[in-house]
Amino acid sequence: MTLRASLAGLFLSMSLVGCAEKHPASVDEILDPNQMSASLLIRYARLNASQASARNKNQAEQRLVILYDLYIKARSYSLLNKVFFWLSIASALAVLLWPSIAVVFKDKVGQKEWAKSAVVQTTVTGIAALAFAFYGQYKDKETYTENLMRYALFSKDDPAVLSSKVMEELAKIDKGFSFSSLIKKDGE
Repeated sequence: MTLRASLAGLFLSMSLVGCAEKHPASVDEILDPNQMSASLLIRYARLNASQASARNKNQAEQRLVILYDLYIKARSYSLLNKVFFWLSIASALAVLLWPSIAVVFKDKVGQKEWAKSAVVQTTVTGIAALAFAFYGQYKDKETYTENLMRYALFSKDDPAVLSSKVMEELAKIDKGFSFSSLIKKDGE
């Protein structure tokens, strides 16, 4: 099986799990320590929407749609976070082990000067740093989105007001990586 087929199967199974999930009947049915926080929050919101009184049903469903929009983002960030986490681990091991490769495999690597090159070692270190940076970026975005989900779920705000607040925060999340936030401005 190719890597491409494996990844396609992973994405398909993840999407089918989200679609095929039944509506829980009680809080006990949603409690599972092997899920991400966003999954727990969306399952709890589904439970609330299904058990809402006729008078509050519309607001509960609107809140659920807001939360589901956030859930899609949190799940995407979670996937990217996991990819870059494992890439960070692999690249950190490469940085750690790269200098010893020439010593351990001196007969085979000895004839390959590029393996001992400082340029190659620096490139491997740079890839590791980039992987860690992306991991940190996506982990922060996932955490921020999950916290926004908590706010949206437990807020007493009307869904219309809540929706505009969530849109403002999503605009901040979607802004992306900015070097200007890292550089101090004059006068600060």
